Amino acid sequence: MSLFNFWRKKEAASSEQPFPKVDLHAHILPDVDDGSKDEAMSLEMMEAALKAYVVHINATAHHRNTLSPETAEIQDAFSKIKALRDKNLLPLSLSCSMETEFYPEVETFFKDCRVSLTGKAGKYALIEFTSDVNQQAAVAAVFQLSLSGFRPVVVHPERFYFVQRHPEAAGEMQSRGALIMPNATSFVGHYGQVAKETAESILKNGAADALSSDAHRPDYYEQYAAGCRWVAKKYGDKLVNDLTWKNPCRILGYEPETERDDFDPFL
Repeated sequence: MSLFNFWRKKEAASSEQPFPKVDLHAHILPDVDDGSKDEAMSLEMMEAALKAYVVHINATAHHRNTLSPETAEIQDAFSKIKALRDKNLLPLSLSCSMETEFYPEVETFFKDCRVSLTGKAGKYALIEFTSDVNQQAAVAAVFQLSLSGFRPVVVHPERFYFVQRHPEAAGEMQSRGALIMPNATSFVGHYGQVAKETAESILKNGAADALSSDAHRPDYYEQYAAGCRWVAKKYGDKLVNDLTWKNPCRILGYEPETERDDFDPFL
């Protein structure tokens, strides 16, 4: 039986009990950006993720003006965490991509760099915006990427100034083809009160497609789990299941409703 179907059969009916989660955004690659410092920390992060009932992690590396590891560095770091997982017999599956800071030529970058994208079809791009990008520019950017065949996944929108000023911008980007992925940690105040209130507005307006940890250290996963519990308590287990399991699985190319027990594209 595949890892994903094993967890599906154990899925609980209450948020007070464990249920499986897919984390599409975590900086667990050792020594490539401002996330994990070394392999020891990467191992701690994977163990912490498992305690939060995460069964799949998409290991992300920053790609921005001030922090842009080479593809070979990312691939080497990804090989290291897979070896750590196997050595320690962790029941965790892994994928790898980048979290890319938007810039005008990013479409060409996506076409030329396979590791920049995630998903079985290789068309989903994790995007963040700089502080000088306004609402109009962000909406235009995600729309252009969608027209070009890429599906933008806008990460931590609650931290962008233009969304904090205009929370409806998340829904507008969503209507132009983007998927919206707040950090679950924001719901328990990890980034401050403004980000918390903005994340709550996004959720209340139905503009969230997934939740992630954006983990940079092991302790993020305690707050990730607490944020998921907050959402479950306020909006119900079904929404948490959609945002941490069902929708992320589909982004990665796995249909959680399938009856094919031998189908697991992530191991």
